Amino acid sequence: MRKQWTLSLLATVFLCGTGATLLCQENEPVIPRVAPRAANTLVMLPDGSTVHVELAKSEAEREYGLMGRTSLPQGHGMLFIHDRPGAYSYWMYHCKIGLDIIWMNADHRIVEFSPNTPPCRGKARTCPSYGGHATSLYVLELPVGSIKEHNLKVGQVVNFNLG
Repeated sequence: MRKQWTLSLLATVFLCGTGATLLCQENEPVIPRVAPRAANTLVMLPDGSTVHVELAKSEAEREYGLMGRTSLPQGHGMLFIHDRPGAYSYWMYHCKIGLDIIWMNADHRIVEFSPNTPPCRGKARTCPSYGGHATSLYVLELPVGSIKEHNLKVGQVVNFNLG
Protein backbone atom coordinates (compact mmCIF):
# COMPACT_ATOMS: atom_id res chain seq x y z
CA MET A 1 0.00 0.00 0.00
CA ARG A 2 2.79 2.41 0.91
CA LYS A 3 4.46 1.74 -2.46
CA GLN A 4 1.25 2.70 -4.29
CA TRP A 5 0.92 5.84 -2.19
CA THR A 6 4.57 6.79 -2.85
CA LEU A 7 4.15 6.26 -6.60
CA SER A 8 0.95 8.31 -6.57
CA LEU A 9 2.64 11.12 -4.66
CA LEU A 10 5.62 11.09 -7.05
CA ALA A 11 3.28 11.19 -10.05
CA THR A 12 1.40 14.12 -8.53
CA VAL A 13 4.63 16.01 -7.80
CA PHE A 14 5.91 15.30 -11.32
CA LEU A 15 2.70 16.35 -13.07
CA CYS A 16 2.21 19.41 -10.88
CA GLY A 17 5.76 20.56 -11.33
CA THR A 18 5.86 20.43 -15.14
CA GLY A 19 4.37 23.85 -15.71
CA ALA A 20 1.48 22.28 -17.62
CA THR A 21 -1.75 24.27 -18.04
CA LEU A 22 -3.43 22.30 -15.30
CA LEU A 23 -1.45 22.84 -12.11
CA CYS A 24 -2.16 21.10 -8.84
CA GLN A 25 -3.25 22.75 -5.65
CA GLU A 26 -4.27 20.24 -3.02
CA ASN A 27 -4.98 17.79 -5.88
CA GLU A 28 -7.37 20.24 -7.51
CA PRO A 29 -6.57 21.57 -10.99
CA VAL A 30 -6.10 25.29 -11.33
CA ILE A 31 -7.34 26.35 -14.71
CA PRO A 32 -6.10 29.75 -15.87
CA ARG A 33 -8.96 32.23 -16.21
CA VAL A 34 -9.89 33.30 -19.72
CA ALA A 35 -11.87 36.50 -20.15
CA PRO A 36 -15.27 36.20 -21.84
CA ARG A 37 -15.17 36.77 -25.57
CA ALA A 38 -17.71 38.70 -27.62
CA ALA A 39 -20.67 36.54 -28.64
CA ASN A 40 -20.49 37.73 -32.24
CA THR A 41 -20.76 34.44 -34.12
CA LEU A 42 -24.23 33.32 -35.17
CA VAL A 43 -25.29 29.69 -35.10
CA MET A 44 -28.53 28.65 -36.81
CA LEU A 45 -30.32 25.74 -35.19
CA PRO A 46 -32.33 23.29 -37.33
CA ASP A 47 -35.63 25.02 -36.40
CA GLY A 48 -34.32 28.29 -37.93
CA SER A 49 -33.65 30.10 -34.64
CA THR A 50 -30.29 31.76 -34.13
CA VAL A 51 -27.92 31.73 -31.19
CA HIS A 52 -25.13 34.24 -30.50
CA VAL A 53 -22.05 32.28 -29.43
CA GLU A 54 -18.63 32.94 -28.05
CA LEU A 55 -15.92 30.87 -29.71
CA ALA A 56 -13.54 28.70 -27.69
CA LYS A 57 -10.76 27.91 -30.16
CA SER A 58 -7.56 27.71 -28.13
CA GLU A 59 -6.78 25.02 -25.57
CA ALA A 60 -6.99 27.58 -22.76
CA GLU A 61 -10.38 28.84 -23.98
CA ARG A 62 -11.72 25.28 -24.26
CA GLU A 63 -10.45 24.36 -20.78
CA TYR A 64 -12.02 27.40 -19.14
CA GLY A 65 -15.25 27.39 -21.15
CA LEU A 66 -18.16 28.85 -19.20
CA MET A 67 -16.62 28.35 -15.75
CA GLY A 68 -17.65 30.91 -13.19
CA ARG A 69 -20.64 32.23 -15.15
CA THR A 70 -23.72 32.74 -13.03
CA SER A 71 -26.08 32.94 -16.00
CA LEU A 72 -26.31 32.29 -19.72
CA PRO A 73 -29.11 34.21 -21.43
CA GLN A 74 -31.46 32.45 -23.82
CA GLY A 75 -30.21 32.84 -27.36
CA HIS A 76 -26.57 32.74 -26.25
CA GLY A 77 -23.97 30.00 -25.90
CA MET A 78 -20.41 28.91 -26.49
CA LEU A 79 -19.07 26.96 -29.47
CA PHE A 80 -15.97 24.87 -28.79
CA ILE A 81 -13.81 24.21 -31.84
CA HIS A 82 -11.36 21.33 -31.54
CA ASP A 83 -8.20 21.01 -33.62
CA ARG A 84 -9.17 17.61 -35.03
CA PRO A 85 -12.07 15.16 -34.82
CA GLY A 86 -12.05 13.02 -31.68
CA ALA A 87 -14.05 11.68 -28.75
CA TYR A 88 -14.29 14.72 -26.45
CA SER A 89 -15.94 14.35 -23.06
CA TYR A 90 -16.82 17.45 -21.07
CA TRP A 91 -17.15 18.05 -17.35
CA MET A 92 -18.81 20.78 -15.35
CA TYR A 93 -15.97 21.54 -12.92
CA HIS A 94 -16.35 25.08 -11.47
CA CYS A 95 -19.51 25.65 -13.51
CA LYS A 96 -22.20 27.46 -11.59
CA ILE A 97 -25.02 26.85 -14.07
CA GLY A 98 -26.46 23.81 -15.78
CA LEU A 99 -26.09 23.53 -19.56
CA ASP A 100 -27.35 21.64 -22.57
CA ILE A 101 -24.33 20.24 -24.44
CA ILE A 102 -24.42 19.27 -28.13
CA TRP A 103 -21.60 17.45 -29.97
CA MET A 104 -21.30 17.83 -33.77
CA ASN A 105 -19.07 16.23 -36.37
CA ALA A 106 -17.04 18.04 -39.06
CA ASP A 107 -20.22 18.39 -41.18
CA HIS A 108 -21.99 20.18 -38.27
CA ARG A 109 -24.27 17.14 -37.84
CA ILE A 110 -25.40 16.47 -34.25
CA VAL A 111 -23.83 13.18 -33.11
CA GLU A 112 -24.60 13.30 -29.38
CA PHE A 113 -26.10 15.55 -26.71
CA SER A 114 -26.43 15.91 -22.95
CA PRO A 115 -29.56 17.82 -21.90
CA ASN A 116 -29.86 19.43 -18.47
CA THR A 117 -26.22 18.79 -17.59
CA PRO A 118 -25.85 19.83 -13.94
CA PRO A 119 -23.01 21.96 -12.57
CA CYS A 120 -20.43 20.21 -10.41
CA ARG A 121 -20.05 21.85 -7.03
CA GLY A 122 -17.63 19.31 -5.61
CA LYS A 123 -13.94 18.63 -6.00
CA ALA A 124 -12.58 17.84 -9.46
CA ARG A 125 -12.40 14.11 -8.74
CA THR A 126 -16.14 14.05 -7.98
CA CYS A 127 -17.18 15.72 -11.25
CA PRO A 128 -18.51 13.24 -13.82
CA SER A 129 -17.72 13.54 -17.51
CA TYR A 130 -20.43 13.81 -20.15
CA GLY A 131 -20.40 12.79 -23.80
CA GLY A 132 -17.37 11.75 -25.76
CA HIS A 133 -19.05 8.61 -27.09
CA ALA A 134 -19.08 9.78 -30.72
CA THR A 135 -16.45 11.44 -32.86
CA SER A 136 -16.97 15.20 -32.93
CA LEU A 137 -15.17 18.36 -33.93
CA TYR A 138 -17.52 20.97 -32.45
CA VAL A 139 -19.33 21.20 -29.12
CA LEU A 140 -22.09 23.72 -28.46
CA GLU A 141 -23.12 24.69 -24.93
CA LEU A 142 -26.52 26.33 -24.52
CA PRO A 143 -28.80 27.25 -21.61
CA VAL A 144 -30.63 24.34 -19.98
CA GLY A 145 -33.82 23.53 -21.86
CA SER A 146 -32.52 24.54 -25.29
CA ILE A 147 -32.39 20.98 -26.64
CA LYS A 148 -36.05 20.46 -25.74
CA GLU A 149 -37.16 23.97 -26.77
CA HIS A 150 -35.62 23.63 -30.24
CA ASN A 151 -36.49 19.92 -30.59
CA LEU A 152 -32.87 19.01 -31.38
CA LYS A 153 -32.18 15.45 -32.51
CA VAL A 154 -29.13 13.40 -33.40
CA GLY A 155 -28.59 13.62 -37.16
CA GLN A 156 -29.79 17.22 -37.57
CA VAL A 157 -27.41 19.84 -38.96
CA VAL A 158 -26.48 23.03 -37.12
CA ASN A 159 -25.37 25.85 -39.45
CA PHE A 160 -22.52 28.24 -38.70
CA ASN A 161 -19.68 29.87 -40.58
CA LEU A 162 -16.31 30.28 -38.90
CA GLY A 163 -15.03 32.68 -41.52
